[in-house]
Amino acid sequence: MKLTISKETLLDQLIHVIGAVEKKHTSKILENILIQVSENNLQLVGTDLEIEMSANLEIQAESSGQITAPARKLFDICKALPADCFILLETDGENDNKLEIKGLRSRFELATLPADEYPLLDDIPIKQEITLPEKSLKHLLEKVSFSMANQDVRYYLNGLLLELNKDNKILAVSTDGHRLAISEFMSDSESTNNTDTDLKIIVPRKGILELSKLLDISSDLPVTLQISDNHIRIHKDNIRFTSKLIDGKYPDYQAAIPSNSSHTIELDRDQFRDTLSRVAILSNEKFRGIRLRLNEGVMTLHSNNPENESAEEEIDISYAGELFEIGFNVTYMLEAVNHLEGNIIKLELSTPDSSALLHSEDDPETRYVVMPIRL
Repeated sequence: MKLTISKETLLDQLIHVIGAVEKKHTSKILENILIQVSENNLQLVGTDLEIEMSANLEIQAESSGQITAPARKLFDICKALPADCFILLETDGENDNKLEIKGLRSRFELATLPADEYPLLDDIPIKQEITLPEKSLKHLLEKVSFSMANQDVRYYLNGLLLELNKDNKILAVSTDGHRLAISEFMSDSESTNNTDTDLKIIVPRKGILELSKLLDISSDLPVTLQISDNHIRIHKDNIRFTSKLIDGKYPDYQAAIPSNSSHTIELDRDQFRDTLSRVAILSNEKFRGIRLRLNEGVMTLHSNNPENESAEEEIDISYAGELFEIGFNVTYMLEAVNHLEGNIIKLELSTPDSSALLHSEDDPETRYVVMPIRL
């Protein structure tokens, strides 16, 4: 195997592929990427057995071959080489246990493992395809991905629910059991869902994070989600993303959305966000609790910590009811506020033991639910 490629071109491909590779793994080959070279094609593949990222590139190679090499070391070497240089990748046909990398006056040798031991995904029988603009898919993922659980024993929460309706509505939902995020996209394309049935899939957390990196928020080009019983796949340019799906039943998220609220408070989004941030400075580092108090035209936000330090700030609001107090995790509240659009947001409250609903008229497709805490 022997080819010469520009640093920028190789790095552009490695950046995507390396996202699928674990830095440390009990199986050494899963710390590697697969490099396959033919006379006119270079393919790079990375996987952790849950997601797979592959890049295909047209090249002119001097000789073909395939090998696996340590992903992070290869990436770091290429990144450290001088700008605008060309990189030579070469293996010795008689001894394929080393990958030689040359760039200008630098030379490196990486230990390799055989390509035929690399665990590539088998062919995936695609059953459904859903098409939507690239920026709309990225927008959906960014609106809800922050509230996915991380290493929760309820494995189905460690991902994001995509609900694909036959009426061309796509919902994205995530929850960690303490808060809920839901956003939807209504496609005007008749080919969004090519079946007459609704479909619910749970994409793992890592897959969502890597897919979001791949997508461009400024692109109007269509992307197609290809879905099988156990996988989801997306092609973008010369990159192919594939992820396993989580096999499990997602909770009934509709039941967690408050339907009747006793109090609806309109808030200036920037003012509320900044006030939350200031009051949070002296909240308990572990529990992050703050207290919201509503009383005759004023919302008071209060926090304290085990060092007997406290913070308090008031916001003028339109409220004329009885004294109302409720506690929240300020991080959850802040993340919800930060992901809403518009100058004015609405905070809906019922009782001190009921969840709060946050939404905005300027962002009608998105809603956030935050559970209260006892302080």
